[in-house]
Amino acid sequence: MKSIKIGLLGCLLLVLLAVPVRAEEKTPVAWGGVGSTFGPCGLGFPTGALGVGGNVYFGKSNGVRESARRVNGNVKTTKLNEIFKLRYGIMDGLDVRTATPIYNVHLDRQGTANRDTYGVGDSTVLLHKTFLTQKSGDPFSLALDFGGIVPTGSVTEHSSDAAGNSAWGAVVGVGATYFLGANRFDSEVNYATFTEGARDYEHGDRVRWNLGYAYALSDRWDIGAESSWTMQEEARYKNEGMKDAYVEWYMGPKVSYKYTPWKLYAGLLADAPVHRWYESNKAGSDDFRLQLKLIKVFNLNALFD
Repeated sequence: MKSIKIGLLGCLLLVLLAVPVRAEEKTPVAWGGVGSTFGPCGLGFPTGALGVGGNVYFGKSNGVRESARRVNGNVKTTKLNEIFKLRYGIMDGLDVRTATPIYNVHLDRQGTANRDTYGVGDSTVLLHKTFLTQKSGDPFSLALDFGGIVPTGSVTEHSSDAAGNSAWGAVVGVGATYFLGANRFDSEVNYATFTEGARDYEHGDRVRWNLGYAYALSDRWDIGAESSWTMQEEARYKNEGMKDAYVEWYMGPKVSYKYTPWKLYAGLLADAPVHRWYESNKAGSDDFRLQLKLIKVFNLNALFD
């Protein structure tokens, strides 16, 4: 079953990458990443523009996993999470963006009481500086992300330390974007490290690598695929390792809708695990995910014209 799943996902990417480049005089432009962790990669943001929106994330899992296998079916998990996002163009080549997660997780545990975990996670605040721009004649667009994690996380009896425990952190990353006709290719890598937050809990360092492909069918519709690979070191509780390091790789198809007169953008991504590895028992490892992204852009400069 695992080999079939990987084969199907690989065939999907090959089909999408084989879509021919349009030969029209006016080539439509594909939108960027849909997944909740996807950033702008190599592209900048117009000065004075404000983007408002975010992601709704639905995930389901059935069972407890350890290493690369399912060990039992004692826990079923349902996730409905939201990530509220803002992005503002400060000046040419420099913008700032924020992401604040809101999580709602229900655990159905066999033989014991069920548990609901909910709250607000720690926010990410990043500056995004472009260095190369394909529109200006560079071979591709390239940008650097730098910023950190700020302690906005709720700490209650129902909150999750792993989702956010009012901790500080630092993030650095690099992203690239390349257009070839109606085809768009995106890649970004980022690294995050955390300080100790509430409850004597400290997140492990995290590395994430996102890849995306999109093909603009028209001025309004795109199709494509995305991949997200994450490696996180074990967390520490009272300076003791919790043996919860993991590696996750998810991939799947997407569709996007763009209505430029209103500067409104929406996307839907369905992704599934290609590879999962957990140092110890893990409940809540998504067997599939559905992610909806909705962004509205406002021109703040127009308010002062």
